[in-house]
Amino acid sequence: MKPPMRRLPAVALALCLGCTPPPEKPVERFGFTPRWAYQPWISKDISTGADTFDFVGGFEARDIPVGVVVLDSPWETDYNTFIPNPSRYPDFEAMVENLHGRNVRTVLWITQMLNDGSFDLEVGGDTYAGPADGFNEAKRRGLFVNDGTTSIWWKGTGGGIDFFNDEAKTFWHAKQERVLKVIDGWKLDFGEEYLRTGAQLMTPATDVIVKTKQGDKTLQQYSEAYYEDFLTHGRAVRGDQFLTMVRPYDASYGFPGRFFAKKEHTPIGWVGDNRRDWLGLQDALDHIFRSAKAGYVTISSDLGGYLDVDDLNVTGPKIPFSQTNFARWTAMSAMSPFMQLHGRGNLAPWTVPERADETVTLYRYWAKLHVQLVPYLYSTGEAAYRGKGEVTLRPVGDEASWPNDYRYHLGNGFLIAPILDDTGRRDVPLPADARYFSWWDEVGTPLNGGTTLSNVDSTDRARIPIYVKEGAIIVADVKDGSTRLGTSAHAGMLTVLTWPGPSETSFTVYEDTSSYAVTVRKAWARPASDGQVKLDAVKTGAFVQVWSDSPPTSVSLNGAALTARASKDELDGAADGFFVVPATKFFWVKVPAKASGAATVTWN
Repeated sequence: MKPPMRRLPAVALALCLGCTPPPEKPVERFGFTPRWAYQPWISKDISTGADTFDFVGGFEARDIPVGVVVLDSPWETDYNTFIPNPSRYPDFEAMVENLHGRNVRTVLWITQMLNDGSFDLEVGGDTYAGPADGFNEAKRRGLFVNDGTTSIWWKGTGGGIDFFNDEAKTFWHAKQERVLKVIDGWKLDFGEEYLRTGAQLMTPATDVIVKTKQGDKTLQQYSEAYYEDFLTHGRAVRGDQFLTMVRPYDASYGFPGRFFAKKEHTPIGWVGDNRRDWLGLQDALDHIFRSAKAGYVTISSDLGGYLDVDDLNVTGPKIPFSQTNFARWTAMSAMSPFMQLHGRGNLAPWTVPERADETVTLYRYWAKLHVQLVPYLYSTGEAAYRGKGEVTLRPVGDEASWPNDYRYHLGNGFLIAPILDDTGRRDVPLPADARYFSWWDEVGTPLNGGTTLSNVDSTDRARIPIYVKEGAIIVADVKDGSTRLGTSAHAGMLTVLTWPGPSETSFTVYEDTSSYAVTVRKAWARPASDGQVKLDAVKTGAFVQVWSDSPPTSVSLNGAALTARASKDELDGAADGFFVVPATKFFWVKVPAKASGAATVTWN
């Protein structure tokens, strides 16, 4: 069955102990990314319906989560008719319906060009003789920019739809109806760059003129209108669970780097077409950082790099595949707001040319960790969109300091230090704002901020340096024991990981219909307690992991003492209680589900 296209309510519900919810008011955002978009994405450059089923099935068979599949070009006839290619996708709607029944969304590649002659520079693409369906009509009615002059792009020769012409938009929207009723989003590629003349190849988009029905517009204005129209029309028809995947900042194929869509029209920002090597990884990080600094919320890159050649010399020698680079890029992408596998090589973790078994194992870990962090990523994104927090991924340092470093914060909890070469080692300067904890240290030894960890060893390709900031609150959806976040007993309950610091910290959890706060305080004024975690609303129950300098002597829930359990397994099976993990600085607390109200965990 098809996933419901649920509309977020017009209000956020504030739930707290002993207070009355405020009057309902509209939720104000500058943008929105649906929760489903934070699931792992997969894509192939050239595919078919049968291959898509095999691709998705391969992940499912290996217990690797998939939430979205992108059908890249050439899924349609000519370019761009919105008519599924009957030989590649003979029963398109049934295929999409089947994927929906497996909780996999479908996003389609498209551009704003309509061809009078179609070829495909991608190996394995399709060629069509004559004008595409609708081209002659659009030409006759003046629905193209630049007085109908056609341009050569990588899928043929065609005209750019005029988004400053209401008749052109109505014409274009009618074409989209052929598939819009069943899909979940568009991947919008930068066909508009090819409206340039040869002399304008390196001219800034703000200086390139595009002739429209409303007069001369810059290429930048045309780009922004293109991306806005696809998003607003898609959501007008399908609701706000529909999205578009667009380029935020990007510099590819010799075109000047620029921001393509406005941040409010970028539910998913994808910096694409990077080389599949270390240069490509740093290039992707540079574009991601520029986008984050400009306020784009949900961004990442083509995991493992897209190009197997130099983008400025596409006929040059192939860039060899590196499993080490692929592994490091997988980890970085998983610890980003958006995780997508896509590349010209059409690779899956089990088809890589070297160390396939190892790649499947590490990819499974990172994909599952990314899924478990969806509540954290979605909530952080929602806070940013509502003006109540910073964007999800935040670079450390200024632009001049980024190269060969590229440390970044993921939300307010994580510090990520990507591995950038084959050595698997790097220095990691810790910001001076707090103490930090290595994600991989199961003991929980604090590390002083303001110091540099030299020559950090991450030669294990399944790991990269990840640190958690003191005061962090990480909320997660854990369904199994595949990561350090919990066990199968956590399924259906909220998992909260906390590292209490000297001052109070709070994290707002946004759900589809409500929001509530998780607040942590280590040293309260009351002498009877040393620390407290407060959940303003407990509906499904929660497992709370707490870092503490010393093990607690007692733990209480809403003032009632909890029973100490002898093991995590015993705690998992009990209605409530706490368990101190031996030889570590962590303890777990189980909070039972409540119909309403708050839960306060106190320890001393």
